[in-house]
Amino acid sequence: MELGDSKLKAVRILGQGTFGRVFLCYQHEGRGQPDRRVCVKRIIVRNPKTELGLIKEEVYIISQLRHPHIVEFLRSFSHAGTVNIVMEYVPNGTLREVIRQLPGTGGLHPERLLRYFRDMVVGLEYLHIRCVIHRDVKPENMLLDASDRVKIADFGISNVHAPSTQLQAGLGTPMYMAPEAMSSQGKVDFKSDVWSLGLVLYELCLGRSPFAALLDQKATLAQLHAVIQALARPRLDCMLIRRLHDPVWANLCELMIVYEQESRMCVPDLFLVDARITAALYKHYFNYSY
Repeated sequence: MELGDSKLKAVRILGQGTFGRVFLCYQHEGRGQPDRRVCVKRIIVRNPKTELGLIKEEVYIISQLRHPHIVEFLRSFSHAGTVNIVMEYVPNGTLREVIRQLPGTGGLHPERLLRYFRDMVVGLEYLHIRCVIHRDVKPENMLLDASDRVKIADFGISNVHAPSTQLQAGLGTPMYMAPEAMSSQGKVDFKSDVWSLGLVLYELCLGRSPFAALLDQKATLAQLHAVIQALARPRLDCMLIRRLHDPVWANLCELMIVYEQESRMCVPDLFLVDARITAALYKHYFNYSY
């Protein structure tokens, strides 16, 4: 398929949604260098007046980010009514695939769980230091590289065309929305990302969302909000995690999945919950290289 850039050769489609498609491509490097595998996200611009500004804003945001746990932006270009974002290719899938392979409610091995959580926290902290609210933290946006490290991707661009009144197929993005993001009166802030991260952690521990069993795929956002109010106000009860795992993971989830924004912890608080978590975060924090 012709992408509109002579340096890119599409290999296959990695994914698709309401926004468009994501392609695995080979990028010609020139000067005797081997071609590089890259990921190209092609976003269809259906209404330039309302969408193009949003897309360009997101492209600018990711172009300014450089961190070991953030997917690297390479460049962008426009072609035939689309905006194309060229990023590093992260080969080992997403945390969604990891969760799908979990045995029953067994969850991840403790060492792997700590590594994944550490990577997500350090990456999210970097975003928040740069005054970036991700707004779409979920397992599908946590990619795994060749070294099994988590890299955060997709800064809300795929939501440009997303429906706002009904859950997406497979109980998608709305399942990770903080309560304030569901309300027209609410104000999304950095703690909204913490809520979503808590739900990702919950799934890594138990293999399922705490809300999924009470909803069907035709549930509306209002119905989801009602379930969240019933289960997570004032905070989610994580007794099952406490029975199956080290209590620290239940404690973390119960501090992150808190209905009221004011009572929910922020990312710096995560460094202080438990000595083992603190040690893992700071050891990694001071040892990674750009």
